[in-house]
Amino acid sequence: MGGKSTLLRQTCIAVILAQIGCYVPATKCELTPVDRIFTRIGASDRILEGKSTFYVEMEETKNILQFATHRSLAILDELGRGTSTFDGYSIAHAVMSYLVKRLNCRSLFSTHYHMLTEEFKTFDGVQNYHMAFRADENNDNVVFLYKFVKGECPMSFGLNVARMAGIPAAVLAIAKAKSHDFG
Repeated sequence: MGGKSTLLRQTCIAVILAQIGCYVPATKCELTPVDRIFTRIGASDRILEGKSTFYVEMEETKNILQFATHRSLAILDELGRGTSTFDGYSIAHAVMSYLVKRLNCRSLFSTHYHMLTEEFKTFDGVQNYHMAFRADENNDNVVFLYKFVKGECPMSFGLNVARMAGIPAAVLAIAKAKSHDFG
């Protein structure tokens, strides 16, 4: 809800605009041309082909790993969310390692796996950013500011978003208690 998927899409559009010589809606734009843009964003299945949402996600990721070069731009949004937490995290970690250590291509890699941001924050060429917010913990309220700012996001807002979507208070209370068990 903070606007990260939109930011990822806008980045691809800005790169295309700049490379074809169009106006780029920015105060400043410095760009080394890219040979290809790869995206792993959104969720869709191909049930008639026997492919689940997660399978399609893995096919898209395979294409990035197989065909991207150090001159490519790769956009990956929430890689690994379509399977169990441990498998999803492990896949996201391995793909991030491959992008950083082997391909060395320009990438935007959004994730809710906080351990992933922690593990890669000291790698050369890796920088952490998050979508800005204003939180009022006393009232259990969050306002998303739709700004891209440097640093790791210090907290998750799943319970806030669930409340905003109308999940019953009794269910949220149970979820909040369970969340504290993990913390």
